[in-house]
Formats: sequence, C-alpha cells, structure tokens
Amino acid sequence: MNSWVCVQDAGHIYNGLEAEQNGYFCPKCPYGEGILVNAQGQLTTAKQSPGGITIHNNPSIPQEDLGLAILLLDCSGSMKGSAFPNHPTSKKDLVARSVSAGIFSLSGNPLREFAYILIIGFDHEIDVLLPYTSIQEIVNQYQDAAGLEQMLREKMSKKEGATDINQALSVAFNFTQQFINSSIAALGNYKPRIQSVLDDNMQSHQIPNVRVLLFTDGEHYLGEDDRTLNPSPFKNLKYNGKPFDLLMSAYYGNSGENGYYQLKSLVSKCPRHPSQDQFFLFDDPSKVANLKGLFRMASGASGFCPHCLVESGTAIRDI
Repeated sequence: MNSWVCVQDAGHIYNGLEAEQNGYFCPKCPYGEGILVNAQGQLTTAKQSPGGITIHNNPSIPQEDLGLAILLLDCSGSMKGSAFPNHPTSKKDLVARSVSAGIFSLSGNPLREFAYILIIGFDHEIDVLLPYTSIQEIVNQYQDAAGLEQMLREKMSKKEGATDINQALSVAFNFTQQFINSSIAALGNYKPRIQSVLDDNMQSHQIPNVRVLLFTDGEHYLGEDDRTLNPSPFKNLKYNGKPFDLLMSAYYGNSGENGYYQLKSLVSKCPRHPSQDQFFLFDDPSKVANLKGLFRMASGASGFCPHCLVESGTAIRDI
C-alpha cells in the first residue's frame, strides 16, 4: 500500500491519490502544517491510535543518516514575466529548468538514496510541487531532467497569485525542525546526516546536512495591508540545543528593489565563510548560468553562500 502520513499526526494516513489531490498536505490539520510523507515504516492496524493505524519502525533495521534540501519556489503572478528583456522564457520556466538540471546533476552521487528533496511552491497559497523524495527515486521516476522540468512547469503554471513568503518559511521551518529532531515517525528509523564544516579560522562546526533555499523575484505581498516580511523563523532553528540558521535566500531582480531589502533582512552568515551572507542575487542575465549550480549546491547540501558556490566549481561568474 502506497501510504502517505501526516508529519503532525501519524494517525492521518492517505493513499497516493488522496495525497496528490490535497497537494501533499493533510486536510485534517490546520492549513500548511501537516506535510504528507511516504511512509517508510511498517503500517499495521492499531485500535489505540487516533486513526486506527500506527507506524512501527523495526529497531533491528540500521538507522539511516539522511540529508534534506527544501526548495521554496516563488510561483506568484510576477514569475510569469519574462526572464530576460524581450525573451519568451518566463522566470517560472527558467527556475523549473535550473532546478531540474541541478538535481539531475547529482544523479551520480553515491549517497543519492539518502539525499532527500522537498520542493514547495508558493503564491498566496502553499503547495508541495515535489513531495519528500530521494534523489535516487527522482531519477528513477523521471528518467531525465526534462521529465522533472515538465512536471514542475505544469504545477508552477497553475499558481499565479500574490506572494506569501511568511507562510512558506513557516511551513519549511516546522518540517525542518521536526526532521532535525528525528521526530517524523513516518520516515522510519533515521537521523539527520551530520557534516563537519571548517571555517576560515580553522574552527570545526558540526551541523546537520540540511539546507533550505528560498527563491523569489519580489517582496512579501498579500495586499496593501499585508506586505510586511516577518523575521526569519530559521533564526530559532536548533540542533543539539544550539541555534543553527541554514536558510539560504536567492533574489531574482535588482538590488535597489524593496524585495531585495526584504530578503536580505532574513540572511545569516555562512558557517564556512563567516564574512559571507547566505544570499544570492541574480540581477544580470550573465548570472543565470549559476542557477543550476545554486540548486545543485542546495540539493546536495554542500554549501551555503556565493563563496561556497565558487569553491564548488559550478559558478560561472561571482554572484
């Protein structure tokens, strides 16, 4: 049985069709709170559980170290605009292609079955474009980057409303904290993969191999009475009781725009390069070639800032 389980309440279980129809969010939970994940444990009937079903994770199965990348993609109306002056390619199409190319460039990664991707699209509403899926499963399902790109383009094209960055960040934060705490029962016997990061001062930092990338071309806007971007919830993210901000932000526009300043207000410093913001600006067509590298770096959880991107060897031009 292909069962999809709510991360908030393991008693809320749906089949594949129901999960897809609800955008991979639990319809029984408050809006945007209960992301559905494909159950990795063993589902059995249990009278004492709220939904009549519970999840048993076999303790004899070795604990898996998992990595996670969450991509938050702006799908608002402005993203339908041209990616370049007098060019037929829209910003949505450009992002769909860059995301797909970045993910499929990791198809040879020896840890691809343990590296998971969650892609969330947002306008004034939040939708899961790609549910929590390993890179290995993505490659098996879509065969090539073009297949994944087509799926993303179709889903992104259905959204063209306002821009609720606050809600997108809240949804991503809640899932990330649960993931880091190893508290999502439906994912089986797992813990977040931990990586050692050496900063410019030769100090070693132990951090979860988890990244969240927010990509937008504008500011938070739900109407004239709601255009204030809240402080980043990721400032409160904790690992082993210590704050750890893993949010990266990318802005497609000009540095003088209000959306640029809003997004810059969210950023923290890179743990590897403490003088660098975890922020990327795409304000020139020549920088677009770096989009694939950025999504590759985020999906592979291998860096945080523009300097990391340069070091990865995928940057075409400093951003």
